[in-house]
Amino acid sequence: MKVIIIGCGAAGATAAQFARKNDRDAEIKIFEKGVYPEYSKCALPFVVSGELSPESIIEFSEDWFRKADIDLHLNTPVSAIDFENKVIETSDGKEEYDSLIIATGASPFSPVKTEGKTYFLRNMDDAIAIKKEAKNADSAIIIGAGLIGLEAAEALVKRGIDVTVVEFLPEILLTMVDDDVAKIVRGKIEEKVKFLLNNRVTEIRDKGNHMEVTASDEHGKKSILQGDFVIIATGNRSNVQLTKRLVGEKGIAVDERCETSIKGVYAAGDCTQYRDILGNIIPVGLGSVAVRQGKVAGANAVGGDEKLMPLVNARTTKIFGIEIAAVGPLRRSISFKPVIGKFRGKALPEYMGDMGENIFIKVYADSNGKIIGAQAAGHEAAQRINKFALAIHHGLTLERFLKAETAYAPAVAPVFDASTIACEIAKRKLK
Repeated sequence: MKVIIIGCGAAGATAAQFARKNDRDAEIKIFEKGVYPEYSKCALPFVVSGELSPESIIEFSEDWFRKADIDLHLNTPVSAIDFENKVIETSDGKEEYDSLIIATGASPFSPVKTEGKTYFLRNMDDAIAIKKEAKNADSAIIIGAGLIGLEAAEALVKRGIDVTVVEFLPEILLTMVDDDVAKIVRGKIEEKVKFLLNNRVTEIRDKGNHMEVTASDEHGKKSILQGDFVIIATGNRSNVQLTKRLVGEKGIAVDERCETSIKGVYAAGDCTQYRDILGNIIPVGLGSVAVRQGKVAGANAVGGDEKLMPLVNARTTKIFGIEIAAVGPLRRSISFKPVIGKFRGKALPEYMGDMGENIFIKVYADSNGKIIGAQAAGHEAAQRINKFALAIHHGLTLERFLKAETAYAPAVAPVFDASTIACEIAKRKLK
């Protein structure tokens, strides 16, 4: 059995590991176009801020792959795939395969032509370049107020740089949370970052001694911003140039086994699309999902029968000290009117006063009370959302969630957690 993997990011590296775990004798080769083995792309902002070194975020070194008897070829792009004859073509020649795993990831997208000191934050070289640029800079402009844009903004603020974020949408983080949660977050960070919302960037110009960004609002009013450099964080596009015959609406189409329409050809990570809990086809964009897909694809490529559950897209971040998390679809992507419960309060009993940190919870349910999503901002938001993720995976209703016994101690948790109270509020709205 010979397994070829294209790409050594989170999905590809994980696929290799689980192919090896499930078949100690298989020949496994990875072809990676970059010069680094698998590293944490989610940690790149910490490289920019200087809190972590580039070397420290490499999760699996070349030596690790050697010890696992996985043949890793760095700086070796794949230029073509012959699916009929089961052959790939690389810069070093042709390779046959029995099973193929495609983990080509995604590339950053820019809405306008770039020039001068304009950067993306997608890979290790990007982070290193931005860190170098930031050493002699006083100001920066970030285009895009999503996760990457705001994490980059925090990294630069830590370096003492004045940051302005330009966003086309009317609020920040709208690909992660709904506008009510986003407003809470923005209200906490506006003193540290300037925002220009509802503005489309129309031009980026290198003016020699500074960069200039032109943006227009919905009424055509122009704003001209100046900064020492620019970071574009306006999303990514799946790398599917080698696999166009396998592509669906939003990436390479895979089934629950992470297999494509061609038997023996699997795909995982940001180059793919998959269904969520409501049956919607969505692009894969989370590292946590990429790793789970890699685990499934790797095992199945050597004869296993692992299956991926529908996605709940559990997601989280922490910016400027505020933890934000969500699971399930955004409100605007739900075709029916959900039942919603919201609670804003403290993470400890009221009598603990200021010792209890702030927390906001919102939960969604369908007309039968089945939980389909939740969002949170504040103390331990991620762990609360993880509970909701488990509830969604197991099809729990609001009533079942409310019956769960939870731990209590005044200095740790109240008798009824904020998550429970939000569910109680939603349950009262059920007809």
